[in-house]
Amino acid sequence: MIKHASIQRIGVLGAGRSAGYLIEYLGKYCEQSGRQLKVYDQQFDRLKHAFVVSESTELCVVQLNDDAGIDAIVSQLDLVVSVMPPSLHLFVAKCCLKHNCHLFTASYTSDEMFQLGELAKAKGLLFMNELGLDPGIDHLSASKMLDHARGHGFEVKVFESHCGGLIEQDSCVGNPWQYKFTWNPTNVVLAGQGGDSVWKEKGEIKRLHGSKIFAESQEIYVPGLGMFDVYANRNSLTYERLYGLEKADTLLRGTLRRRGYCAAWNELIACGFTESSQLVDFDLVSDWFLHKTGFQNTEAWVNALLAQGKADLCDYMSFLHLDDGVEGLLVKGKTSAQILEQILLDRWALGDGDRDEVVMVHRLGLRKKNGEAKEWYSVLKVVGEGGDRSAMAKTVGLPLAMGVETFLEGLGTGVGALVPFDSSWYGPILQKLENQGIVFEEHMN
Repeated sequence: MIKHASIQRIGVLGAGRSAGYLIEYLGKYCEQSGRQLKVYDQQFDRLKHAFVVSESTELCVVQLNDDAGIDAIVSQLDLVVSVMPPSLHLFVAKCCLKHNCHLFTASYTSDEMFQLGELAKAKGLLFMNELGLDPGIDHLSASKMLDHARGHGFEVKVFESHCGGLIEQDSCVGNPWQYKFTWNPTNVVLAGQGGDSVWKEKGEIKRLHGSKIFAESQEIYVPGLGMFDVYANRNSLTYERLYGLEKADTLLRGTLRRRGYCAAWNELIACGFTESSQLVDFDLVSDWFLHKTGFQNTEAWVNALLAQGKADLCDYMSFLHLDDGVEGLLVKGKTSAQILEQILLDRWALGDGDRDEVVMVHRLGLRKKNGEAKEWYSVLKVVGEGGDRSAMAKTVGLPLAMGVETFLEGLGTGVGALVPFDSSWYGPILQKLENQGIVFEEHMN
């Protein structure tokens, strides 16, 4: 049995963009509960500028790229929250096993983490994963809906879950993409290049090569918020067993964008702007642009798109003006995806007054044995405060902090490598999120 009162030394590895709300919230909790919180990273200027750091929280300046150093840090702790790059979580988990330390992350759980989880279970340790936004809040809210539906005698025939990190529309005036970078820009540029997307639709397994997901995107209606584009995530069927949806006719998890984004992005893919395996052998960005489009400049390209009946794409490409590049851009020796990312970092840069927006929607198609059918939507919209106090940072960091709080309160159950599907986790954390204004609105038809 875990003795939660003995867990006194809490450590956060990393103080980057996703960690601000986590450190702010967890620091306050640790101060109130008489626990020690230490945060480890190379610098804390941005953190201290945008967030309230408890006076009792110790900020430790260290290098987090040294295995021996990380091991030494973990040896001094009872519980670790890792907000380091996902590739480093396994090493941190091994250190936690070695030093009998509990672990929390917001990242997807790998097969290797589950294997380490078996060793953790034997030692009475918890390795909690997927406790951020997506994955994280999606699990919490979906698990609550599924349990509620089944408890009322409904069988789940349709399950869709979609999420997007977007920009408040007032912050995108004049930008037809209605998009700016709020998170990892490389992931945005390389979307679809990690393998096939697989899902179930009306009883049929669908498989689509990653390069086609934008061409095959769908439009969906989100109650209260309007129409969005959605493209399929990597493998939705992973959640068939985890969510108990083996009998569902439709199972789809996707990424949300504003209407029109997917068709325009598909044009960039078709021209080869997102190609990530070959290095460019041109000195000038204009030569790279000519090679990709066959045209000397954006104006000529847009006129050709207009002649091809693609008038709906013209404003998008005119806005990017890829042939202009950006100041100091060197193209030779880079991939097209890297060049595109550098240009988009300029075109889609967040302004000082811009506010990001997170939208999540679940749709359940439900049916009882007597034929009664219901369609149930649950919709979340969170708007950022500006700067580093973004909706994305809030919805990634707060669930992680609240998960630690729930564990230390003795509410969340289980040991080993877990994902927060159980009501002992989603119940308290969803309530804590509501207390912070992160609330799902529900619509039943």
